[in-house]
Amino acid sequence: MTYSWLTNRGLTYKSILFCAGMNLILVQYWTMKEYLLVLDSSEVTILLVAGAFFASCSLGFVLPFKRIQQNFKWLFTLLCIAQLSFPLLFKEIASAICHYEIPHFTLILLGFGTLVMSPLYTILLPYFIERQEIDTSIDHGNALPICYGIELGGGLIGVCLILTLGRISFPALVALYFLNLSIIMAFIYESRKILLAAIPISLCYWFIYLPLDHMGSRDFYRYETPDYNLIASAQSIYNRIDVLQDDKGDKLLLMNGREYFNSTDLEAFNECIAGIPSALMPGSRLLIVGTGSLSSVYHASRFAESVESVELDPQVVKISMDHFRKYSHIDEVKNWTLHIDDAKHFLGSTQKKYDLIIIDLVPPIYVQTALLYTREFYELAKQHLSPQGVLSIYTGLLFGTESYMDTVNTPECTIDAVFPEYLVLNSDAADMAFIYASPDLPFKKQELVAHLKSTGTYGKDEVFEPADVRPTLHDMKVISMDNLGIVLEWSPWDFDPLTSRLGDLP
Repeated sequence: MTYSWLTNRGLTYKSILFCAGMNLILVQYWTMKEYLLVLDSSEVTILLVAGAFFASCSLGFVLPFKRIQQNFKWLFTLLCIAQLSFPLLFKEIASAICHYEIPHFTLILLGFGTLVMSPLYTILLPYFIERQEIDTSIDHGNALPICYGIELGGGLIGVCLILTLGRISFPALVALYFLNLSIIMAFIYESRKILLAAIPISLCYWFIYLPLDHMGSRDFYRYETPDYNLIASAQSIYNRIDVLQDDKGDKLLLMNGREYFNSTDLEAFNECIAGIPSALMPGSRLLIVGTGSLSSVYHASRFAESVESVELDPQVVKISMDHFRKYSHIDEVKNWTLHIDDAKHFLGSTQKKYDLIIIDLVPPIYVQTALLYTREFYELAKQHLSPQGVLSIYTGLLFGTESYMDTVNTPECTIDAVFPEYLVLNSDAADMAFIYASPDLPFKKQELVAHLKSTGTYGKDEVFEPADVRPTLHDMKVISMDNLGIVLEWSPWDFDPLTSRLGDLP
């Protein structure tokens, strides 16, 4: 058996292994973005996709090596074609599964990714280890660390590129991925012509990626939300952000496939988390953690002296400013300041005190966001409250319901461990509970009830004091950095494409 499809020059094998290592990281990040759109966006999804990626790598190691060698050129070419069409092909497959109600939605998509992601990359490492042993007469113990070290070095560069270039332009990362693929193909085919042809294609992909992605996403959303059309998308290192619009002009804001704003129940959410506490505390200095559609800024600013927002992802702010001014009325807000920063870092590096801190965050479906639901973060927020300052949060469930009693890790239990005074509001319009907590609550139950009556909602809403809440907390746990079980409780375990994910928690 000869190995004519690759030369044996040192620079050649080092270049291929380095590019392969980089691409193994880039393709994992890229496909993760795709899966978070078509499956429920959560930590469980990330674990499933990571498992599919490692299964894909393992598949490469168990493939019949010599038989694959004979057809490696053609298999690698098929892989390139599949990946070039991946932004469109993957979402079209997901759309077809939804349309024809094909069962085992998640398993089919994970299986497809396992075949397309990376199995042929992993053939390169054992091949070059073998070639090193044959051509340089070094033993396996020396060849393995040399070859693996080169591939690992490429992977580390890939991580650095995601953290730097990925913040500027996601399509540029995809173009770089195909540029690496071009180099590998040129060495496999031992042809400079292929390299000269493949490099322009890779660079062009920088420009055609977004149109391909938009086409596939539009078709996918057409089955998920038939009354809405995709009108805008943005990619950041943190999120994929989509804007949908119906024939009446009403819009939805989605991040990673989950809905974060609509003009009905989520508008009620913004009123409860921001409008109500600020109305009960006129003239307050406010801090809002998170931005979403920016509607909470407007609701809070009507009564506040000043409003500050801290948001990690500038792309969320940009797309909200471009498409949700009708709902957020942000042009009418004159007392608002925006900080692009991580909330933990921002609060940890400022000495400012606020009268009201509003936590308007994505659900704790990831570990990093769950950290902002912990006792430690609430204690940090408490340090930045004025003596009668209030922390406003949402809980995701109506207090006292069967679903609430079935949970173990609850915001109610965590708030009770940090704050001596609080009120829990069950909002019928928002279909969840909100907590207003303080070292010395400046408004009492009767004042909150009076405000709700003035808005005409109290007949359907309920208000609970700590004495009403504490008897339910005996079997519940405080959310903390040592206990992030809330991630598993909030993450979906049933990926049924026939059950729309829209209308999930904000």
